[in-house]
Amino acid sequence: MPRTSLLPLTAACALACALAVPAAQAAVAGGTGPDFEGGFENIAYGLAGNVFQLTPRLFINGLGSPGGPASVTTLNSALDYAVSVAGAGSGLMTVDYRITNSSATDSFSQLRFMVFANPDGEQLNFLDRVTETWGAAVAGDPVRREVHAATADPFDNILGRFAVNANLTDAAPDAACLAPAGCDAVMGLQWNAPTLGPNESLLVRLALSDDGRSVSGRSLSFAGVGAAGTTLTVSGFSQVTAVPEPSTWAMALAGLAVVARLAGRRARRLPA
Repeated sequence: MPRTSLLPLTAACALACALAVPAAQAAVAGGTGPDFEGGFENIAYGLAGNVFQLTPRLFINGLGSPGGPASVTTLNSALDYAVSVAGAGSGLMTVDYRITNSSATDSFSQLRFMVFANPDGEQLNFLDRVTETWGAAVAGDPVRREVHAATADPFDNILGRFAVNANLTDAAPDAACLAPAGCDAVMGLQWNAPTLGPNESLLVRLALSDDGRSVSGRSLSFAGVGAAGTTLTVSGFSQVTAVPEPSTWAMALAGLAVVARLAGRRARRLPA
């Protein structure tokens, strides 16, 4: 049935749609995004597929209900949010979502980052066969996943449940989605960070591939029932890293300036 957008774009920009990409390497061509929150629409992949909607959501303890990452982080002036894209036009596109705590003293707890996607491996009945690689988690792997047949009920879907529970309901994909006939699959992946300390940054890297590549030990794959060779593999990892304090950057820049001056003096003293 015809689809209507579930994700209004507030600051959409074209994403590599003008690149000449071989058909078998189209996982990252076309589409619009990222928008203000870091969402995308209509990312093409494989021979006949597209990610109709890709939506990130964030929960941080003490900052209200889960919501768009940009909206949640604006509730505290110490938090910054940024999105960047790499690999557009190749078989592996990555989207980096980064939340940075610029406070020198305050910490944040119970961060939960979820990415929802609606991949359509073929454009007639929107049916996909789902497979997953979901062993024991290692550091950085997604901690929860959900895969269901799409529903038009806004209160009974992955985004709606995450908005209420601040968690995905971790379970294997619906049986209908695992069967050869497939389902109109929608999915969610979730990463957690217990704390985000002073001058620390949480990176969540989402990867979309149409040639089977994964950036983590846990992944989900969606094969178009009516489009042979059209498969999307979705994976990702997270990590918390230290961000140098402004004073550290200032000292490093001052040191570089001193080195540059000394090098200049030495160069002037050398005979021609």
